[in-house]
Amino acid sequence: LRQLVGDFPILLGPSRKGFLGKIIGEDVPSERDYGTAAACLAGLCGDENRHGCTILRVHNVRGIKQAARVMDAIQRQKQ
Repeated sequence: LRQLVGDFPILLGPSRKGFLGKIIGEDVPSERDYGTAAACLAGLCGDENRHGCTILRVHNVRGIKQAARVMDAIQRQKQ
């Protein structure tokens, strides 16, 4: 995707979506926050060069922010 859009920001909005419910077997959207976190982290990681999304649209901002900060700290330690 990054090759198609260049330096333009990429927005990812998987928050509580139906596809997550199908994957994790959860019918209640408000109970899909862990699936949302996983999808967001995968989107942030992007490709092998870490060219992932630049903007996340989520319902549980605090939870996703915590998850993203932990992932970022882990990635920085690998470098």
